[in-house]
Amino acid sequence: MVNLFVHNNQDLTAVEKLFSHYYPRLCDFAMKYLEDGALAEDVVQDVFVTICERKDPLPEPEFAARSYLYVAVRNACFNKLRHLKVVNRHIDSSRQQESEAEAPEILESIISSEVMASMMEAIDSLPEGCALVIRKGYLEGLSNTEIAQQLDISIHTVKSQKQRAISLLRDRLDPNIAGMVLAIIIDASC
Repeated sequence: MVNLFVHNNQDLTAVEKLFSHYYPRLCDFAMKYLEDGALAEDVVQDVFVTICERKDPLPEPEFAARSYLYVAVRNACFNKLRHLKVVNRHIDSSRQQESEAEAPEILESIISSEVMASMMEAIDSLPEGCALVIRKGYLEGLSNTEIAQQLDISIHTVKSQKQRAISLLRDRLDPNIAGMVLAIIIDASC
């Protein structure tokens, strides 16, 4: 029996001989399972590390030791593939959860952008006075009093321009988004 547990230089020499003789062959063998050269090399190196850490000797005849190495590498490849499968499944699950969590936010952003674009187009189509009052009230967040002071008009005119603008917007907006747009405008301008 060949004792490959590395206690001394003699044992290290035996492992080095096996390593130098079988390493390229075992890497090629592992590559057929793993289809990744670096991963195959890692697996073969891990097998040799395990051999160095063993207390049990390898079988004495060379063909038995060779068979042991190939079986050990094959099993290590299977273990690595199982591990990678679990890792990939976890990554895929995490990505799916992230995308599912992001989907409502993305959809919300798209809807918000579309509503804002429709609202701006509708405001741009209003008569100049109505559009100006709505912009100052909605975009700038000014109160009716502030709008009246800036435009040098009465508060009553500001209120009537807002009412007229809302009425026109109801007629011009897509019915599917009119409620949202008007709620935003009314809430912001009151």
